[in-house]
Amino acid sequence: MGESGSTTKSDVFVSLLTLSVVFLFTSSMMFSLVSDKLITTQLTSNPRYAITFPALDYIEGHDDAAVVAIGSSIIQAAVNGDCIMSELDTSSTSVYNLGISGANPYTETLQIPALVRANPELVLLDLGPNGLWDYYDDEDLNEYVQFRFTINSISMNQDDVGGWADFIREIDRQWVAFTYEERMKLAQSYSQQSMDDLFRKVASKMIDEVDHSERAPLPSDPDWHRYLTEPYFSQPFFEKKSDDEISTYLAEKMPKKAKQGVYNPKIDGTLNHIAYEYIIEELRAAGIPVLLVATPHHPGVYSYLEEGQLHGFNETFSRFANLSGVHGINMFWEEWHSSMFRDRNHLGENGRAYFCERISPHIDTMLEDGFLEQNILQSQDVNLSNFLEETCEGTGHTTVINNQLEFVQAEAFSDCSYGEGIAFSDTWEFRSSGTNKGSGFLQALPEDVSQYKTTIRGSRLDYNFTFVEPGEYHVWLRMRGNSYGNDTVGLMWDHQNEFPTEFEKYSSFGWTTDGHWEWEPEFNRAPLSINISGGETHKLSLFMMEDGVEIDEILITSLSTLNPKKTDPYSIEKQPLSCKGSGSVFEIEAQGEHLLEAEDYTSCLFGEGPSIAHQWELFGEANASGGNYVHALPDSLVHMRYEEKGPSLVYELDFESTGTYFVWLLMRGNSYGNDTVGLVWNGANTSSELIISSYAWDSKGQWEWEPKTSRLPLQINVTKAGNSELLLLMREDGVQIDAILVTDDPLFDPIQEG
Repeated sequence: MGESGSTTKSDVFVSLLTLSVVFLFTSSMMFSLVSDKLITTQLTSNPRYAITFPALDYIEGHDDAAVVAIGSSIIQAAVNGDCIMSELDTSSTSVYNLGISGANPYTETLQIPALVRANPELVLLDLGPNGLWDYYDDEDLNEYVQFRFTINSISMNQDDVGGWADFIREIDRQWVAFTYEERMKLAQSYSQQSMDDLFRKVASKMIDEVDHSERAPLPSDPDWHRYLTEPYFSQPFFEKKSDDEISTYLAEKMPKKAKQGVYNPKIDGTLNHIAYEYIIEELRAAGIPVLLVATPHHPGVYSYLEEGQLHGFNETFSRFANLSGVHGINMFWEEWHSSMFRDRNHLGENGRAYFCERISPHIDTMLEDGFLEQNILQSQDVNLSNFLEETCEGTGHTTVINNQLEFVQAEAFSDCSYGEGIAFSDTWEFRSSGTNKGSGFLQALPEDVSQYKTTIRGSRLDYNFTFVEPGEYHVWLRMRGNSYGNDTVGLMWDHQNEFPTEFEKYSSFGWTTDGHWEWEPEFNRAPLSINISGGETHKLSLFMMEDGVEIDEILITSLSTLNPKKTDPYSIEKQPLSCKGSGSVFEIEAQGEHLLEAEDYTSCLFGEGPSIAHQWELFGEANASGGNYVHALPDSLVHMRYEEKGPSLVYELDFESTGTYFVWLLMRGNSYGNDTVGLVWNGANTSSELIISSYAWDSKGQWEWEPKTSRLPLQINVTKAGNSELLLLMREDGVQIDAILVTDDPLFDPIQEG
C-alpha cells in the first residue's frame, strides 16, 4: 500500500471486481445505478428525461407544500420556482419545475399516478397549441415516444401503472414495462453503458467531480432541491441578436413552421386530447387543483399565422379551463416584448421574471383555504329552476315548413331550458339593434367569457317545426360574436333530456368583419341537416356554448345548393316545396303537327345555385297563342349556363309511334342578354340538347318560331312508344316562351307556314 489516501492499480482492480460481482447479483443496485446514470451522464441527451420519477419520489417525501409544473420545454423555460416562491404569500411552499423538452400530454401520462401519490397542493399544467396537434404518424416523433416510455419505465414501479394503460397505442405498449421482469429487461439494456461509465470514473478517481453545468445532480446531492425548483435554463439566443437578425430568422423559419401541426392544433379527438382529459380528471378526482397555463410566443410569430388556424387551441383551452377545480390563464394572445424571448416560443430571462410576476397571484388564490371546495360547489349540476321563482317558457309555437326556405326569428323559440352547474346563471336575453331582422335578437349573457362544453350543459332554446313534404332540410344561423371566446353555439335535432355528447358546432367570425351578422356554418362546412319522410314534427335545440354570442335568425331550407354567405337569401322569393304544373300528358300522334301551350307544362323544377331566385311566371297577352305565355323572371340579365341549372318546365309527351320528331319554339327576347333557352329531351337512355335563341328584338318584338337562322330544330329519336319528357330550361332570364310545336315531318317549317 502507498501513502494514506493513494490508490494503487491493484486497489482499483479489486474495487472493480467487487463492484462487478455485487452488480451481477443485486438487481436493486442495477436499477439504482442505471437510474442515476440516466440523470448524470450522457446516456441520454438531456438529464431531464430521467428526473420525473426520482423528482416525484422526492416531492412525496418532502414536508413542504408543493406546486408542481409539468409540460414541455415551454413551461420548463417559463417557470423559475425560486422566483415564484419569493412572490407567494406563504413561505412554506416549494415550486418545482418538471418541464421536459419535447414533452406532450401523451408522453407525460405515465407519471400521473406518481404525481397523484406525491399529492401536491397545485399542479401547473402546460396547455399551449404545441400540445394539441396529432403528430403520431411522424416516424421521428414516434422514436421520441419510444425513448420517453422506455426511460420512464425503468424508474417507475407497479403502482405507477394506471388508467393511461387503457388508451396508449398498441405499438407503444412494447416500450412500457408493465411487470418487474419487463423493467429488469429495460434496465439491462442500459446496464453495460452504466457500468462502463462508472468504471471509468472509479479508475480515474473522478466520482466526486461530476460537472453539473450540463448534467443534473443526483437526488442524494445537496443541489437536487434547487435543480428541481430552478433548472439549468438554455443559453441566450435571441438576446444576442439584433431586431433585424431576429426578423430575418423568423422569415426563414416561420413560413414552414406555420404550416406544421404545432400551429394548427385540433379541437378534439387526438391522443393528446385524450391524455389531457386523463391528466385533468385524475388530478380533479384526487382533489388536486389544476392551473392551466399558455404562454405567448415571440410577437414576430403572429404575423405568419392565418386567421382561425389556432381555433382548435382556443376551443380546447376554454373547454378544460371551465371544469370544476381548474383555473386557466391564457397568455398566448398577449403581446410580450421581444426582449422577453429566447427564441420564437421560449421565454428568456426577462420573460421568466415577468411570468413569475404574472403567475404568482393566481397560485396564491388557488392555494387559499376553501378554493377547491368553493369551485366545485359552483359547478354542481343544479337546474336554475330550483333557484328562480319563474321557469323558462317559450311561445309554444310550431313553424310549418311548406316553402323552400323559411325564416324563424331567434326570439320566437318554442320552449327553453336553463343551464346547469356553473351555466345556470347565464341566460338568453332579448336585445335590439338597427341591423337585426324581426323585432330583435338574443344574446347569451352575462358576457364574462364563460364556456360550456363537455360535461357542462348551457342554456337551451327549442324550435318546433312541422315538415309538410319529404326531403332533406338544412339549417343556417344568422349570428355573430366579437371574439374567439363568444362566437359558438351548439345545434341538435330532437334533443331529449340526456346530456348531448355530439353537437353540431356553429361558430361566427363576424368579429373579423366589423361585427356584421353572418350566416353560418363557416369555412364552407355543410350545415346541419335532417331527412324527412313527410308530415313529421321535429325539435331543433340551440345550446349556449359560449356566453356573449348573438343569434338573430334561423333559416330552414330544402335548397341543398343554397349558400347564404354567397347568395342573399332575402332576395329569393318564397316558393313552395315542390314546383306544381298542370299534370297534363300530351299525346303525340304520328304524321302531324302538335301544338303545346307553354303555360300548360306538366310539372316544373326549381333552379339551383345562383338561379334559385328565378322562376317562370305566367302572363296574358292578346297576341300570344292561347292568350298566355311564360316569362323567365326576374329579368336581370343573369345567364345560367354550363354546370348551373336554371328553372325548368317539364312537358310529358306520350308518343304513339316510334320515329324521328322535331321540336320548334314560339318565343321572343328583347336583347342579346335575354333571348336564349335550352331545349332538352330525355328518353331511351339518351339525351339531346339544343340552345335556341330568338332575335325577335331585331324585328320589333313580335313572336317568332325558332330556330329561325339555322332552321335546324331539336331532333329527337323515339325508339320506344310511350311517355318521354321534354324540358324547357331557363338559360337567360327575361326570355319569353309562347308555344311548342312537335312534328314528325322533317320538311315542315312553321316560319314559312306562318
